[in-house]
Amino acid sequence: MYYGIYLKYLRYRIKNIKTINDIIKIIKNINFYFRNLNSDELLIIIVDCFTRYPLTEIEQQKLSLFQQKYDLEHGIENYSSLILWLSSLHSIQENIIL
Repeated sequence: MYYGIYLKYLRYRIKNIKTINDIIKIIKNINFYFRNLNSDELLIIIVDCFTRYPLTEIEQQKLSLFQQKYDLEHGIENYSSLILWLSSLHSIQENIIL
């Protein structure tokens, strides 16, 4: 039950992303609630969120722009934008299969 509520809260935070720092804060928030996460587990949580509460086309475009902007950098900005972008792509594939 709490997991579903957290996913809804997470989706609200993702909907309101305006800067790369918002994405970084979301990733840090997930790590705060789910300790000792690796990238696979982090992706699973975000994909679960996007599967239950799909992204709009505008939101997908926004994540794509963040990924393109920070693609060649080495740091938390690239990692955070990549994780969200990969999660959105994976959730699209899962929704097509379902």
